[in-house]
Amino acid sequence: MNSPQTSNESKVYSLSQVARSIRIALERATANKSWLVRAEIVSISGEIGERTVYLDLVEESEGRQNAKMRGIIWAANGKRILADLGHEADQILQAGSEVVFSARIQFHERYGVALHIDKIELRFMLGELERRKQATIERLKKEGVLDLNRRIPVPLLPQKVALVGSHGTSGFRDFITKSLGHERGYRIQIEAFQSSVQGLTAAEELVRAIDQANASRPDLIVLVRGGGGKLDLDAFNDLEVCMAITRSSIPVWTGIGHESDLVVADLVANQAWKTPTDVAVGLTDCFERAEFQLDETLNQLNSGVTRWIRERSQELSAHSKVIRWSGKHIISQRQTELSAIANQLRHQGPSILGRKQNELREWQRRLVQSSQFNLEHASRELIHLQHRMTRSSHQQLAAHRTVLGHFQRTLRALGPERTLQRGFMLLERKGKVLTRIEGILKGEPLQIRAHDGRLNVTVDDATSSTPDT
Repeated sequence: MNSPQTSNESKVYSLSQVARSIRIALERATANKSWLVRAEIVSISGEIGERTVYLDLVEESEGRQNAKMRGIIWAANGKRILADLGHEADQILQAGSEVVFSARIQFHERYGVALHIDKIELRFMLGELERRKQATIERLKKEGVLDLNRRIPVPLLPQKVALVGSHGTSGFRDFITKSLGHERGYRIQIEAFQSSVQGLTAAEELVRAIDQANASRPDLIVLVRGGGGKLDLDAFNDLEVCMAITRSSIPVWTGIGHESDLVVADLVANQAWKTPTDVAVGLTDCFERAEFQLDETLNQLNSGVTRWIRERSQELSAHSKVIRWSGKHIISQRQTELSAIANQLRHQGPSILGRKQNELREWQRRLVQSSQFNLEHASRELIHLQHRMTRSSHQQLAAHRTVLGHFQRTLRALGPERTLQRGFMLLERKGKVLTRIEGILKGEPLQIRAHDGRLNVTVDDATSSTPDT
């Protein structure tokens, strides 16, 4: 290399000479072999597999950038990478993702050092995820909090629900549609708390949303996410997210549509469901069970009141028969005695007629006095019993009228007319309430009943749909 020299014999090199020397030295050191590298993607210049794309890669710790380098994926390599990753590709190859990849280190005199990426090493990434998941489980076991939330009883009717998830996602919409669209129209109040469910900030946002939901004092907290792969669900294995669930004083239900293995959030939740739709079904099942129990109780009360009235009526009828029989028996007995005395007088002759007449008159006098006294006494007792029976019957009937009135008010409060007064409407066909779209024909005349009248309508279109399971 011929270069001008300074007076102190220092040799001066051109920039291209320096760059070329660096390239040669790097090629000798790396021998063009591939290296496994872990880095975070800051940005991607275009669509991988369509053309050559450039990536900005960094390594950070504690908020400080330790290293930064450029990555290159040629179009042919990009197609192979997309085929290897399958449905995980969109989640992995995006800004903010930490990836492990195989790359060759090359230096260009004009563009500097770059990592030429050949393959994304998914097995290392999944292995790291599983390691962190097991570490979270071991930490929760060590703290003794793995089943804390499961010990919290769920209210019989969880009407106030705090929903944690990402607005606009299918899982979020499925839960709301299934919960509020029940054919019985149960009164459920849902308050949504927004949070990302994947990405670098997802865990932090989930913790904040769970704490905010807990502070609102609902009956139930529901944590939902639609389907996804293991990488998509990593936020739900985060220790802080799981700790937020364990310290919640409100029962937490999870509906995370995932693969067969559970995320750690499912393990610490009060109850884990397979999908957001399943959570909604479990919620409305609580109301269906309570409604069934209420109907059973009302039927039992109605049967009990009817049986009690029938038994009291039978008792009153029996008492009345006894009273009537007793009076007739006394009169018959006295008539028999008088007949015997008359026969005796006729057979003994006139000799004792006078004496018997005297005795008869005495007996008649005593009989009259005794009969009058007995009749008066029996009459007083009969009147007293009638008064007691009347008063007891009135008291019993008044008590049952009060109970029946309470039942009638309860039935009216639960009846369709009261529901209509709260703003709901009923769809009817010839006076019969319809509960399903299936079977309704285009052009069919129907009626809509509200609390203040009816509307006659004609069906323009009727489409039946089956909710996701």
